[in-house]
Amino acid sequence: MAKIHHRESDLQIRCVKWFRITYPEFAYLMEHPHNEGNGFNRLQQAIANAEGVTKGVADLILHVPTQDFFSLAIEMKTEKGHQSPEQKIFQRFFEAAGGKYVIVRSFDDFMDVVTKYMDDVTPITWGNIKAVYKAIDAERQAEAKRELEKLLKKNK
Repeated sequence: MAKIHHRESDLQIRCVKWFRITYPEFAYLMEHPHNEGNGFNRLQQAIANAEGVTKGVADLILHVPTQDFFSLAIEMKTEKGHQSPEQKIFQRFFEAAGGKYVIVRSFDDFMDVVTKYMDDVTPITWGNIKAVYKAIDAERQAEAKRELEKLLKKNK
């Protein structure tokens, strides 16, 4: 069982890296909800549950609306992997609320699903996200410039 999880984890890491390179403006909008609870003792699990950790939540959530969906939930599975009962329940609720839920079994599947999903993002959303990305980039560059100027003044 640990091997399967590791294979799913490796796939997920590769997929997230690809997404962040391909869609850097949207990188903050794809997340992995901490829902495994692995290694938690009873107290930690109780706290996590009280904080909102929910069994069955998909491995990745892309918080970007399209013309048809409010968000994309991606469950990573190996070729032989199957959903737990909690994952099936999450899928039903997510889809009922207007989200798109997919099970991905390979890197190629992930790229295909995400590319098609992102193709349906409205131009208005693309524009808004690109504007925020550009503004944050400018803020970071200005901060880096201020820090460099401080260092140069100290060394004079």
